Parts: sequence; C-alpha cells; structure tokens
Amino acid sequence: MYQPAKTSIQRPCRIALLCCALLLPCLAVAANAGGTDAPEMAAAAPAPQSAEVSRQPAEQETDKPAQHKCRFHASSEEWVDELRSDTHTRLCRTAAWLDGLFGDEHEFDGSDFTGKLSIGFRQDEADGFDPRLRVRIRTELPNVSNRLNAFIGRVEEDSYISNTETRQDTISTVGLRSTNDDEDEWLFGLGYRNPHHHSKGLDYSVGAKISSGFNPYAKIAHRYLFETGAANYWRTTQTVFWRRDEKFGVSSRLEYTKIIDDRNIFEWDNSAKYTEEAEQWEWVSGISLHHSFSDYRGISSRLYVRGEEKNPVSIPEYGVNLTYIRELWRPWLFVETGVDLRWEKELPTQRYENVVRFGLQFEMLLGDYYRRRKND
Repeated sequence: MYQPAKTSIQRPCRIALLCCALLLPCLAVAANAGGTDAPEMAAAAPAPQSAEVSRQPAEQETDKPAQHKCRFHASSEEWVDELRSDTHTRLCRTAAWLDGLFGDEHEFDGSDFTGKLSIGFRQDEADGFDPRLRVRIRTELPNVSNRLNAFIGRVEEDSYISNTETRQDTISTVGLRSTNDDEDEWLFGLGYRNPHHHSKGLDYSVGAKISSGFNPYAKIAHRYLFETGAANYWRTTQTVFWRRDEKFGVSSRLEYTKIIDDRNIFEWDNSAKYTEEAEQWEWVSGISLHHSFSDYRGISSRLYVRGEEKNPVSIPEYGVNLTYIRELWRPWLFVETGVDLRWEKELPTQRYENVVRFGLQFEMLLGDYYRRRKND
C-alpha cells in the first residue's frame, strides 16, 4: 500500500488547509437547505482502473455496535484521515436523516454508503475564473423502499438528468455545448436499477433540484453492454427525460472501449440530445487514450468535436485536453491538473479562435466507491 513521505506534507499544507476552509462552509450551506435539524449534507462498464490511475479505496473500518452506523473511524490521527472520517460521517448522517423522514421501521445501515467529493477551479481565457465543488452520494434508504437507491449531489444538472455526462469526470471534461454556462446545482433523487443486471436493462429516477429554486425531474433509460471480445465492449444508453423548465427531451449515448494492455485503454464516446425547449439536436464526439505510469499516477488525453443542428457553422468547436492525475498521500485522495485547448467560431465568416483553459482539482473517495461503480 502506498505510504506518503512525511516530509512531503509540509510543502502543500497551505493548499490542503485552504481546501478544508472552502469545503466545510459548503457542507454547512447544504445542511441548511434541508432544515435546521438536518445534519450536514453534502454510472459504468467493468473497465480496469488502469484507464486513469488505479484508484483503490482504502478498507473501511468497522463501527462499534454501540455507535451510530454512519460513524467512520479514521485510520490514524493525522489531519487528512480525520478530515475524511468527519466528511464521511456527516454526509452519511445526512442520508440517514433523510431516510428517517419516511419512518423508523427499518434501521439505516450505512454499509452501502459511497460518495465522491471534488473541489477545485478552472481558469478560462474567455470565461474567467470558475470555482468548482461537486459532491456525489449514493446509498440505500430502507424506510423509503428496499428496491430504491438515493442520489444526493452537487453536479451539472443538465448533463446528469439527460445521462450525457462523460464517463471520466475530470477537471478537463468537455460535454455538450449547452452545458457551458450551467452552474452546478444540488439534486436529490430516488432511482431503481435491476440489482442483477447493472449494465443492462431499464432504470428510472425521479427527483428535484433543491438549490436556487425547486425544479422536479424524471428520467427513464435503457442501457445495454455488448461484449465483442475479452478486451473490447460497446455500451449504449437511450434516455427519455423531463424537467419542468425544459419539458421533454431525449438523449442517446454510444461508447466503445478497447483495453490495449495493462497500462493503456482507448475510448470513443458519442452523445446527442434533443429538448423541446431548444428544438434542436446537439452532439459531442471524442476519442481518448488513458495511460497509467504506475498504480498511483497516470495521464488522459482526449480529442473532441462539438456541434448543434441549427448552428450556421457545421463544426463550431473542436479541441484537445490533457489531464494528469496522481494519488496524494492516501489511496482515496487524488489531485488532478488539466489543460484544454479549443478552437471555436459562431459564424462562417469568422476564423477559428483558440482558447486555453487550465484546471486544478482535489478529489476524495468515500466508502468503497469504485467497487460500487464497477457494479453500476
């Protein structure tokens, strides 16, 4: 197991403390959205983790019977382990509080609680500075239903509801053009997916945006995984969704993955979406190569093009991005740096103008995150 050198912690300590200072107020704000008595609040094929970096979650400690099921004990007294323990406990108790709103017939177990928290920023030549805080929580709510899972998160609303999120949600991720100006929002949803066929079949979800105004949504999707060989597979996702502000929409996603060897994976991803509000199709297509230098660090590169049906330019935007990711002190904590270079124009008479965007992000995994993601 990777053990960080003690002398390496002092140098980036200021950055870590800054991230803590930014993170804790955000959790408190989320808690206030759920009520004064609420505690703090804060999708995938079986590809090997060498596509980015082998992110192996740390073994979760077992709670003592007399303590709250959500209490996650730190593996040491160092500040980084205490921070993860506190974050896991607070977010898990938020889920337990939500489950308690529906009754107390069943005890909230918390053993299946998983999550991911990301905090960072992007600096874009055209759009300026963009702080970024994303939270994803998935867990069962036994008092709601033993067949439903809950999702609580601060994500990009449009791409999450339409199932057009890119699989590698890194700091350099580029999706559909309609998501350019969207702010991350807090969402709460309940969904069902066949526990025996995670990669195939129908799943559905209903929920609402719970920040900056109440906005309900619903979606139903059909997923299918085609395995064409031991190292090749295709994945399709067809989705029908509804949002109060955009009415009905449909989306289609096609992905191809080829495992080249233990260190390299090639991916080709395509997404298209149509909504009643926009009255047009928009699409994005990209090819990616993920290379692992070791179990603790790797790099991803992606070429992409984006377009819209009614845009006077057939290809209004194309670009390339690079993302470097490495383990930071613990096997559940990562730092990402990325750069995106794109060329764009809106009118046929214009020339393509290049724009550069740089990003930095810290990511913390909660619970056995990647074990559950493999099953999704």
